[in-house]
Order: sequence, then structure tokens, then C-alpha cells
Amino acid sequence: MRMSPAEEADLIARAQRGDVEAFCELAASHQRSLYLLALKYSGNHHDAEDLTQDVMLNAYRAIHQFKGMSSFRTWLSRIMVNSFLNRKRKSDPLGSSQRQDTSEEAFESSVYVSSTTPRHSERSVHDGLVMKQVLELLRSVPERQRLMFLMKHQEGMTCEEIAGTMGTSVGTVKKTLFRVVDRLRQHFAMPAVSKG
Repeated sequence: MRMSPAEEADLIARAQRGDVEAFCELAASHQRSLYLLALKYSGNHHDAEDLTQDVMLNAYRAIHQFKGMSSFRTWLSRIMVNSFLNRKRKSDPLGSSQRQDTSEEAFESSVYVSSTTPRHSERSVHDGLVMKQVLELLRSVPERQRLMFLMKHQEGMTCEEIAGTMGTSVGTVKKTLFRVVDRLRQHFAMPAVSKG
């Protein structure tokens, strides 16, 4: 059951006054969407559950800091990104290939369109090879940039939503996305053929 903005605003106000039950209702209404976001970032059920619990705990501790400048969901998403990046730095500063592999599988499955006709199977193989190269190249991109790219191209978020979630400006998001896409474009550019 989805709550109205007025109901959510009332629960936020009550939670900010120390009403634990109101915060629990808020948490319950955002639990599923946060878990799915955590699953995309972390790549497995166990880590996603831990990350979601961290976010809820951090949100409970910081509820009085919520000013309503963005939606409550965006605020929670920002806490999620920060928690994920902090965990990543603490647990594995060199990067976790396991998490990348699972998020890449999710990315691949969201991009591929299967087709059984022979004409399309050759195209599917080609698309699969290109996607494999894209994902390989994304491994060399810093985590924060990779998250922005996946938010845009996997989750379909707008630059404004990404900026709100990442706690940065829209201009920074656009520059970052441009850099990642430009890097991909340069990688896939056709080499010049000499006419000699």
C-alpha cells in the first residue's frame, strides 16, 4: 500500500519528534525499493539486506536532519549510496570483482533482448560481445562514476535524480556521464584506415 505525500510528511514530522512507531511505518513503506536498490549495488541478497539495515539505522539516527529539500526516497537513496561507498572502501579498497560480476549480470539481463530467429541470433552474439567489452571497460571506471552510469543506463534515473541521490550537482553528474560515455566511445572508435 502506497502512502500519500501528506501521510508521509506527517510520519516524518512525528519521527523527527522521536516517534519510533512513525519511523517504523516510514521504513516499512520504503523497505522494498531500498532493498532492490541495495541488491543492484551489492549484487547479492545477504549484502543487500545488511546494506538496507545500515541505511535504515543511519536514517533513524539522522531523521532530524531531513529538511524536505528532496523527497524522502531521494534522501534515503543518498544514504544508501554513501553507505555502499563507505562499506566498499572499508571492506575492499581494491574493488570486489564478485560484486561487479553480479551487477554486470543484472545490467546484461536488463539490456539484452532475446530472439530466436537465426537473423537475430548473429546480432545477439555481436551485441553480447559488445556488452562484454562495455562491462569490462566499466571495471576500470571509479566506483562513483560506475554507480552514476548504472543509475542512468540501468535504472533510468534522470540527471537530477542522480544528483540528488549522490549529493552532487546536476552539472557534475552530466560531466561524469559524458566522461564515461566518451571513454566508451573512444574504446569502440573505428581505427583510421590508411590509404597508402
